[in-house]
Amino acid sequence: METSAVNASHLKNARTLVMIVILVMLGQASTGLSAAYGSNIASHTYTAQLGLVLCIAIVALVMMSKTDDSKVKGMSFGLLTAWVIQYGMGEMFGSMSWIAHVHAVIAMGLLLHASALMRALPASAAATEA
Repeated sequence: METSAVNASHLKNARTLVMIVILVMLGQASTGLSAAYGSNIASHTYTAQLGLVLCIAIVALVMMSKTDDSKVKGMSFGLLTAWVIQYGMGEMFGSMSWIAHVHAVIAMGLLLHASALMRALPASAAATEA
């Protein structure tokens, strides 16, 4: 039976992308709040798309790392799934303004989930070898 070594570099890169996703979410919050007060900021949509691509990349890196940590795998897929739901709700704003309240609560959950995923991923290559 073949066993493959965990590619710690992919996990480290996934952790870096999670940090970037957290920063994107904070930017999303500021542009979302400004939109609630009458500003039309197109970057809210663009950063949502960027976050979606980053979440796909995180899942790809975690899977390519060949880690056996089911918690990290599940959390990375969970982040992607929640981002897709959040993105879909954001697209529905035009016809249902009440969605903004649910959209904001999910955003807070996404931020917490991304923070937990960042803690679950190893901080360095040395941590995965121990």
